[in-house]
Amino acid sequence: MNKWFAFLLLSSVLLLSACSDTNDLVGKTFDVAYVPVLEEDTDSPDRYSSILTLEFLNENTITSPVYGEGTYELTDDNLVLYYENENESLEITIGVAESDKDFSEYYALINDLDYQITDSDKISHFQNLAFKLDKERPIEFIKD
Repeated sequence: MNKWFAFLLLSSVLLLSACSDTNDLVGKTFDVAYVPVLEEDTDSPDRYSSILTLEFLNENTITSPVYGEGTYELTDDNLVLYYENENESLEITIGVAESDKDFSEYYALINDLDYQITDSDKISHFQNLAFKLDKERPIEFIKD
């Protein structure tokens, strides 16, 4: 009976730990930056051109000093960032992989970008970010 109970307890623990969706990003802050064009600059973190700083607050909330609070979804090899206000929305899909750089955690490419604005006469908060994102240029998530 004790062996059976121990087996059930161990199985339950393993099943629960396998099913839990732990998110390695929670509590981390990254400087999201373009990889330098010149090969000799790629090993110098100060040579990377910063796009934005992202802080991952919990399982689905991000914040940026410039663009404010948004949400995110991490699935397989894609990180999807969502920003929205009453006049506009921005959805950025980024393909991520582990970086080979010591100072960076992830290497990434922008796969898709969807920017929508309802009234172009109103002030835009996300348009600048949408226009400076380049699908052709690699990105690194530099550890802050």
